[in-house]
Amino acid sequence: MVKQSTMNSQSGEFDHNRWLFETKGTYGYGNAIWPDENGEDDDGSGGHGHPKELMSKPWRPLTRKLKIPAAVISPYRLLVLVRMAALALFLAWRITHKNEDAVWLWGMSIICELWFAFSWLLDQLPKLCPVNRATDLAVLEEKFETPHPNNPTGKSDLPGIDVFVSTADPEKEPVLVTANTILSILAADYPVEKLSCYVSDDGGALLTFEAMAEAASFANLWVPFCRKHGIEPRNPESYFSLKRDPYKNKVKPDFVKDRRRVKREYDEFKVRINSLPDSIRRRSDAYHAREEIQAMNKQREKAGMDEPLELIKIPKATWMADGTHWPGTWLHPSQDHSRGDHAGIIQVMLKPPSDSPLYVNGNEKSPIEFTDVDVRLPMLVYVSREKRPGYDHNKKAGAMNALVRASAIMSNGPFILNLDCDHYVYNSQAFREGMCFMMDRGGDRLCYVQFPQRFEGIDPSDRYANNNTVFFDVNMRALDGLQGPCMSALAASSGASLFTGLTLLVQGITAPAAAAAASHGAAR
Repeated sequence: MVKQSTMNSQSGEFDHNRWLFETKGTYGYGNAIWPDENGEDDDGSGGHGHPKELMSKPWRPLTRKLKIPAAVISPYRLLVLVRMAALALFLAWRITHKNEDAVWLWGMSIICELWFAFSWLLDQLPKLCPVNRATDLAVLEEKFETPHPNNPTGKSDLPGIDVFVSTADPEKEPVLVTANTILSILAADYPVEKLSCYVSDDGGALLTFEAMAEAASFANLWVPFCRKHGIEPRNPESYFSLKRDPYKNKVKPDFVKDRRRVKREYDEFKVRINSLPDSIRRRSDAYHAREEIQAMNKQREKAGMDEPLELIKIPKATWMADGTHWPGTWLHPSQDHSRGDHAGIIQVMLKPPSDSPLYVNGNEKSPIEFTDVDVRLPMLVYVSREKRPGYDHNKKAGAMNALVRASAIMSNGPFILNLDCDHYVYNSQAFREGMCFMMDRGGDRLCYVQFPQRFEGIDPSDRYANNNTVFFDVNMRALDGLQGPCMSALAASSGASLFTGLTLLVQGITAPAAAAAASHGAAR
């Protein structure tokens, strides 16, 4: 055991959440341990203390709670009180006026009305105190990415994030959509060396594998382009489909040329993605025909030229571009190569980046000038877990279990961000905003932060209520005013507390979907 010293610059208690990796703090379950310069504590028990040079600095919060204006919430509260009074009078009248001719029917109706009144009351009471929340990214940068005596280079001290993207069927979930989600993650405004992306292909499809390889290749152009010109959103399909003026607030003279080149490259990228199914099928048919010819030639050599040949049935495999069998699910399923029966696959698509920024020299060939742009990319890993008959794979929960185990070995980020394959990061600052809640004072007591789910392509009037305005903008804010919002389907997922025993879960701001993140590195 080691002694944990915590002091705050205002109250005498140090805020432990701000000292993580680069400043040699040890991140754990809601705490960090600061090493003394002499290597020992005051009691000589472990060499951990607190940074004395920051004791005089006032604490600046990373997040703020914004109350709803009284002009908005007061009329609603008054209306609720009026309805409660009317409901109480109605129930009192119903109870005191018994129907003697049908007492059993009267009793049942009274029970139902009391229950509906109680459920309505439970629904209305939380809405009396809704709150909004705001983050301060400037303070986050000052605390974690500004040079100070213990981090003179100003290297980012933000914690690592492992992003999980889940997909299962490339026919129901188009790989082009998944590729755009991956590109939006890789282009997020977060320290590159602290960000890793894991794609879970629960169907084990070669189509998804090769689509991720194409996305990794296109990311070498798309991500630096986004960093150079501050592109928003960083999903190429959504960006190039925007109806607003793409040149607004763009001051660099080469933006028009760069955008035109990236648009052409993206169109070619989409053509390659859309042609992958036919390419895989033709390749597999060609290799299968070659195998059949080789098998017939071997049979002819053994049997002789005059003897009749028996028909040989060779399983029709799915072939990779390197001329080997795909270990996952084949187009024509067979034993050990079906959706519920295949080997596990882990492939690093993009290797872990270096700790220092990487810039392109002017002499190197590049379709776009990236002289002053960091061209590093976050690590991208393709994962397809092993499945065997007779073993319950537990669907998405089992897939997340496999991703947690893989990421624990490869990157071991303290937080997990979970996305569905069709939910991309609309705001490149999303990860930083999520970290504001977790790295603020009291972040070790947070379970998760819920952000609303947004959709594209909805008509302006939203006649079918696809935005779920009442749920996300009213109910969730109301629950946040009490103790915290509930996890809502795709907006939040199983956290690391289910895997490692921790209870720390944070959600990033994404659109059209929301995402979830969980602390899991400390228990590994």
